[in-house]
Amino acid sequence: MDIKLLEDFVCLATLESFTAASRERHVTQSALSRRVKSLEEWLGTELINRDSSNFNLTPQGRIFVPEAEVILRRLYNAREAARVLGTNGDYEITVAAQNSIAQTLFLDWVKRLESRLDNVYVRLISEKLSECIDLLNQGHVNYMFCYANEALTLPIDEKKFTYTTVGKDSLIPVTVPKPDKTPLFKLPGTTEEALPFVAYAHDSVFGKAIGQLIQDKSHHCYLSRRYENAYSHTLKSLVKEKLGLAWLPRSSIVADLEDGILCRAGDEHWDIEFDIRLYYHHAAASSREITILETSQEMADSLCD
Repeated sequence: MDIKLLEDFVCLATLESFTAASRERHVTQSALSRRVKSLEEWLGTELINRDSSNFNLTPQGRIFVPEAEVILRRLYNAREAARVLGTNGDYEITVAAQNSIAQTLFLDWVKRLESRLDNVYVRLISEKLSECIDLLNQGHVNYMFCYANEALTLPIDEKKFTYTTVGKDSLIPVTVPKPDKTPLFKLPGTTEEALPFVAYAHDSVFGKAIGQLIQDKSHHCYLSRRYENAYSHTLKSLVKEKLGLAWLPRSSIVADLEDGILCRAGDEHWDIEFDIRLYYHHAAASSREITILETSQEMADSLCD
Protein backbone atom coordinates (compact mmCIF):
# COMPACT_ATOMS: atom_id res chain seq x y z
CA MET A 1 0.00 0.00 0.00
CA ASP A 2 1.24 3.50 -0.88
CA ILE A 3 2.00 5.62 2.19
CA LYS A 4 0.45 8.59 0.36
CA LEU A 5 -2.98 6.98 0.80
CA LEU A 6 -2.63 7.19 4.58
CA GLU A 7 -1.27 10.75 4.39
CA ASP A 8 -4.19 11.79 2.18
CA PHE A 9 -6.76 10.27 4.52
CA VAL A 10 -5.27 11.80 7.69
CA CYS A 11 -5.08 15.20 5.99
CA LEU A 12 -8.70 14.91 4.83
CA ALA A 13 -9.90 13.80 8.27
CA THR A 14 -8.07 16.73 9.88
CA LEU A 15 -9.28 19.44 7.49
CA GLU A 16 -12.77 17.90 6.98
CA SER A 17 -12.89 19.23 3.44
CA PHE A 18 -11.98 17.69 0.08
CA THR A 19 -11.28 21.18 -1.26
CA ALA A 20 -8.89 22.13 1.51
CA ALA A 21 -7.26 18.69 1.63
CA SER A 22 -6.68 18.53 -2.14
CA ARG A 23 -5.06 21.96 -1.95
CA GLU A 24 -2.87 20.85 0.97
CA ARG A 25 -1.88 17.62 -0.80
CA HIS A 26 -1.36 19.37 -4.19
CA VAL A 27 -3.74 17.11 -6.10
CA THR A 28 -7.13 17.56 -7.71
CA GLN A 29 -10.26 16.75 -5.73
CA SER A 30 -11.06 13.87 -8.07
CA ALA A 31 -7.56 12.42 -7.57
CA LEU A 32 -7.88 12.74 -3.80
CA SER A 33 -11.27 11.04 -3.92
CA ARG A 34 -9.80 8.16 -5.95
CA ARG A 35 -6.96 7.74 -3.44
CA VAL A 36 -9.35 7.60 -0.49
CA LYS A 37 -11.46 5.09 -2.41
CA SER A 38 -8.33 2.96 -3.00
CA LEU A 39 -7.59 3.00 0.74
CA GLU A 40 -11.18 1.97 1.51
CA GLU A 41 -10.93 -0.90 -0.95
CA TRP A 42 -7.67 -2.05 0.63
CA LEU A 43 -9.21 -1.90 4.11
CA GLY A 44 -12.48 -3.45 3.01
CA THR A 45 -14.66 -0.78 4.64
CA GLU A 46 -15.91 2.73 3.95
CA LEU A 47 -14.18 5.59 5.76
CA ILE A 48 -16.20 8.52 4.37
CA ASN A 49 -19.97 8.84 4.65
CA ARG A 50 -20.84 9.81 1.08
CA ASP A 51 -24.58 9.91 1.81
CA SER A 52 -24.13 12.97 4.03
CA SER A 53 -24.43 16.49 2.61
CA ASN A 54 -21.63 17.60 4.95
CA PHE A 55 -18.21 15.99 5.30
CA ASN A 56 -18.55 13.14 7.75
CA LEU A 57 -16.42 10.13 8.60
CA THR A 58 -18.06 6.77 9.14
CA PRO A 59 -17.61 5.15 12.58
CA GLN A 60 -14.92 2.98 10.99
CA GLY A 61 -13.25 6.11 9.64
CA ARG A 62 -13.19 7.82 13.02
CA ILE A 63 -11.64 4.73 14.60
CA PHE A 64 -9.09 4.38 11.81
CA VAL A 65 -7.79 7.98 12.00
CA PRO A 66 -5.65 7.51 15.16
CA GLU A 67 -4.44 4.13 13.86
CA ALA A 68 -3.33 5.74 10.59
CA GLU A 69 -1.55 8.47 12.55
CA VAL A 70 0.34 5.84 14.58
CA ILE A 71 1.39 3.99 11.42
CA LEU A 72 2.64 7.20 9.80
CA ARG A 73 4.49 8.26 12.92
CA ARG A 74 6.30 4.92 13.06
CA LEU A 75 7.26 5.18 9.40
CA TYR A 76 8.49 8.75 9.81
CA ASN A 77 10.48 7.78 12.91
CA ALA A 78 12.07 4.84 11.11
CA ARG A 79 12.95 7.01 8.11
CA GLU A 80 14.47 9.70 10.30
CA ALA A 81 16.43 7.17 12.33
CA ALA A 82 17.88 5.72 9.14
CA ARG A 83 18.84 9.17 7.87
CA VAL A 84 20.63 10.28 11.01
CA LEU A 85 22.23 6.94 11.89
CA GLY A 86 25.90 7.61 12.57
CA THR A 87 25.56 11.40 12.37
CA ASN A 88 24.04 12.27 15.73
CA GLY A 89 25.53 9.57 17.92
CA ASP A 90 27.17 12.05 20.29
CA TYR A 91 23.88 13.81 20.99
CA GLU A 92 21.15 11.25 20.42
CA ILE A 93 18.90 10.15 23.28
CA THR A 94 16.74 7.17 22.41
CA VAL A 95 13.53 6.73 24.36
CA ALA A 96 10.79 4.10 24.29
CA ALA A 97 7.45 5.03 25.84
CA GLN A 98 3.98 3.59 26.07
CA ASN A 99 1.78 5.53 23.69
CA SER A 100 -0.29 7.32 26.34
CA ILE A 101 2.84 8.52 28.15
CA ALA A 102 4.40 9.69 24.87
CA GLN A 103 1.47 12.08 24.46
CA THR A 104 1.50 13.39 28.05
CA LEU A 105 4.29 13.16 30.64
CA PHE A 106 7.07 12.60 28.10
CA LEU A 107 6.39 16.10 26.75
CA ASP A 108 7.04 17.63 30.18
CA TRP A 109 10.23 15.59 30.58
CA VAL A 110 11.67 16.57 27.21
CA LYS A 111 10.85 20.26 27.73
CA ARG A 112 12.82 20.16 30.97
CA LEU A 113 15.76 18.62 29.11
CA GLU A 114 15.54 21.32 26.44
CA SER A 115 16.16 23.97 29.11
CA ARG A 116 19.26 22.21 30.46
CA LEU A 117 20.95 20.53 27.50
CA ASP A 118 22.25 21.78 24.16
CA ASN A 119 22.53 19.91 20.87
CA VAL A 120 20.26 17.05 21.89
CA TYR A 121 18.57 14.80 19.38
CA VAL A 122 15.73 12.80 20.98
CA ARG A 123 14.40 9.77 19.10
CA LEU A 124 11.10 8.62 20.58
CA ILE A 125 9.61 5.21 19.86
CA SER A 126 6.05 4.91 21.17
CA GLU A 127 4.81 1.34 21.37
CA LYS A 128 2.89 -1.03 23.60
CA LEU A 129 4.67 -2.04 26.81
CA SER A 130 5.98 -5.45 25.72
CA GLU A 131 7.73 -3.91 22.71
CA CYS A 132 9.13 -1.05 24.81
CA ILE A 133 10.61 -3.57 27.27
CA ASP A 134 12.15 -5.55 24.41
CA LEU A 135 13.77 -2.38 23.06
CA LEU A 136 15.24 -1.60 26.50
CA ASN A 137 16.44 -5.14 27.21
CA GLN A 138 18.05 -5.42 23.77
CA GLY A 139 19.87 -2.11 24.15
CA HIS A 140 18.04 -0.32 21.34
CA VAL A 141 16.99 2.58 23.59
CA ASN A 142 18.66 4.44 26.46
CA TYR A 143 15.49 5.10 28.47
CA MET A 144 12.01 3.69 28.78
CA PHE A 145 8.83 5.26 30.18
CA CYS A 146 6.12 2.88 31.31
CA TYR A 147 3.16 2.43 33.63
CA ALA A 148 3.76 0.22 36.65
CA ASN A 149 1.63 -1.16 39.42
CA GLU A 150 2.99 -2.81 42.56
CA ALA A 151 0.59 -5.70 42.08
CA LEU A 152 2.14 -6.50 38.68
CA THR A 153 5.64 -7.68 37.76
CA LEU A 154 7.47 -6.28 34.75
CA PRO A 155 9.95 -8.56 32.91
CA ILE A 156 12.90 -6.19 33.31
CA ASP A 157 16.36 -7.30 34.47
CA GLU A 158 16.86 -5.48 37.80
CA LYS A 159 20.57 -6.30 37.67
CA LYS A 160 20.94 -4.14 34.56
CA PHE A 161 18.29 -1.46 35.00
CA THR A 162 16.87 0.77 37.68
CA TYR A 163 14.04 3.29 37.61
CA THR A 164 12.80 6.61 38.91
CA THR A 165 9.10 7.20 39.48
CA VAL A 166 8.56 10.46 37.59
CA GLY A 167 4.76 10.66 37.63
CA LYS A 168 1.43 9.30 38.77
CA ASP A 169 -1.66 8.42 36.78
CA SER A 170 -4.78 6.35 37.15
CA LEU A 171 -7.10 4.32 34.99
CA ILE A 172 -10.67 5.51 35.39
CA PRO A 173 -13.81 3.93 33.91
CA VAL A 174 -15.46 6.24 31.38
CA THR A 175 -18.34 6.30 28.93
CA VAL A 176 -20.18 8.92 26.93
CA PRO A 177 -22.96 10.86 28.67
CA LYS A 178 -26.62 10.66 27.76
CA PRO A 179 -28.47 13.90 26.90
CA ASP A 180 -29.29 14.33 30.61
CA LYS A 181 -25.52 14.08 31.33
CA THR A 182 -25.83 10.77 33.18
CA PRO A 183 -23.52 7.91 32.08
CA LEU A 184 -24.67 5.87 29.10
CA PHE A 185 -23.13 2.81 30.80
CA LYS A 186 -22.79 2.81 34.58
CA LEU A 187 -20.97 0.33 36.77
CA PRO A 188 -21.61 -2.26 38.11
CA GLY A 189 -24.33 -3.26 35.61
CA THR A 190 -26.82 -6.03 36.28
CA THR A 191 -27.26 -9.73 35.55
CA GLU A 192 -30.11 -8.81 33.20
CA GLU A 193 -28.10 -6.18 31.34
CA ALA A 194 -24.33 -6.64 31.27
CA LEU A 195 -22.41 -3.53 30.27
CA PRO A 196 -20.53 -3.56 26.92
CA PHE A 197 -16.82 -3.49 27.76
CA VAL A 198 -14.04 -2.07 25.54
CA ALA A 199 -10.91 -3.82 26.79
CA TYR A 200 -7.14 -4.04 26.64
CA ALA A 201 -5.51 -7.36 25.82
CA HIS A 202 -5.57 -9.82 28.73
CA ASP A 203 -1.77 -10.03 28.88
CA SER A 204 -1.13 -6.25 28.85
CA VAL A 205 -0.28 -4.36 32.05
CA PHE A 206 -3.58 -2.46 31.88
CA GLY A 207 -5.50 -5.62 30.98
CA LYS A 208 -4.04 -7.50 33.94
CA ALA A 209 -4.74 -4.64 36.37
CA ILE A 210 -8.36 -4.30 35.23
CA GLY A 211 -8.76 -8.08 35.36
CA GLN A 212 -7.58 -8.12 38.98
CA LEU A 213 -9.95 -5.29 39.85
CA ILE A 214 -13.11 -6.83 38.43
CA GLN A 215 -12.28 -10.21 39.99
CA ASP A 216 -12.09 -8.60 43.43
CA LYS A 217 -15.23 -9.30 45.44
CA SER A 218 -15.50 -5.63 46.41
CA HIS A 219 -15.65 -4.68 42.72
CA HIS A 220 -18.13 -7.25 41.45
CA CYS A 221 -19.62 -6.10 38.17
CA TYR A 222 -21.38 -7.40 35.06
CA LEU A 223 -19.46 -6.78 31.84
CA SER A 224 -19.74 -8.13 28.30
CA ARG A 225 -16.35 -7.94 26.55
CA ARG A 226 -17.05 -6.56 23.06
CA TYR A 227 -13.87 -4.97 21.69
CA GLU A 228 -10.15 -5.31 22.38
CA ASN A 229 -7.12 -3.24 21.39
CA ALA A 230 -3.65 -2.50 22.74
CA TYR A 231 -3.86 1.29 22.56
CA SER A 232 -5.76 3.69 24.81
CA HIS A 233 -6.44 6.16 22.01
CA THR A 234 -8.21 3.45 20.00
CA LEU A 235 -10.28 2.41 23.02
CA LYS A 236 -11.22 6.05 23.53
CA SER A 237 -12.47 6.22 19.93
CA LEU A 238 -14.60 3.13 20.49
CA VAL A 239 -16.04 4.62 23.69
CA LYS A 240 -16.90 7.85 21.86
CA GLU A 241 -18.79 5.78 19.31
CA LYS A 242 -21.02 4.54 22.19
CA LEU A 243 -19.73 0.99 21.82
CA GLY A 244 -19.03 0.48 25.51
CA LEU A 245 -17.17 1.68 28.58
CA ALA A 246 -13.42 1.50 29.08
CA TRP A 247 -10.78 2.22 31.70
CA LEU A 248 -8.58 5.00 30.27
CA PRO A 249 -5.57 6.91 31.66
CA ARG A 250 -6.79 10.07 33.35
CA SER A 251 -3.95 12.11 31.81
CA SER A 252 -5.18 11.31 28.29
CA ILE A 253 -8.83 12.31 28.81
CA VAL A 254 -8.66 15.42 31.02
CA ALA A 255 -9.99 17.69 28.25
CA ASP A 256 -12.70 15.18 27.26
CA LEU A 257 -13.98 15.05 30.85
CA GLU A 258 -13.89 18.83 31.24
CA ASP A 259 -15.74 19.34 27.94
CA GLY A 260 -18.37 16.74 28.80
CA ILE A 261 -17.47 14.52 25.84
CA LEU A 262 -16.76 11.69 28.27
CA CYS A 263 -17.94 11.10 31.82
CA ARG A 264 -17.25 8.65 34.60
CA ALA A 265 -18.87 5.23 34.37
CA GLY A 266 -18.20 4.67 38.08
CA ASP A 267 -16.91 6.54 41.12
CA GLU A 268 -13.32 6.60 42.48
CA HIS A 269 -13.92 3.14 43.97
CA TRP A 270 -13.28 1.80 40.45
CA ASP A 271 -10.04 3.71 39.78
CA ILE A 272 -6.68 1.93 39.44
CA GLU A 273 -3.59 3.86 40.49
CA PHE A 274 -0.38 3.62 38.49
CA ASP A 275 3.16 4.95 38.78
CA ILE A 276 4.93 6.24 35.70
CA ARG A 277 8.51 4.97 35.77
CA LEU A 278 11.59 5.94 33.81
CA TYR A 279 13.92 2.94 33.42
CA TYR A 280 17.62 3.29 32.56
CA HIS A 281 21.00 1.58 33.05
CA HIS A 282 22.39 1.75 36.58
CA ALA A 283 25.47 3.82 35.83
CA ALA A 284 25.39 7.36 34.44
CA ALA A 285 28.69 7.68 32.57
CA SER A 286 28.55 11.14 31.00
CA SER A 287 27.64 14.61 32.24
CA ARG A 288 24.68 14.56 29.83
CA GLU A 289 23.37 11.31 31.35
CA ILE A 290 23.80 12.75 34.85
CA THR A 291 21.80 15.83 33.82
CA ILE A 292 19.02 13.62 32.44
CA LEU A 293 18.83 11.65 35.69
CA GLU A 294 18.89 14.85 37.76
CA THR A 295 16.04 16.24 35.68
CA SER A 296 14.08 13.03 36.16
CA GLN A 297 14.74 13.11 39.91
CA GLU A 298 13.35 16.66 40.05
CA MET A 299 10.12 15.34 38.56
CA ALA A 300 10.11 12.56 41.16
CA ASP A 301 10.68 15.05 43.98
CA SER A 302 7.81 17.23 42.76
CA LEU A 303 5.42 14.32 43.41
CA CYS A 304 6.08 14.74 47.12
CA ASP A 305 5.45 18.51 47.18
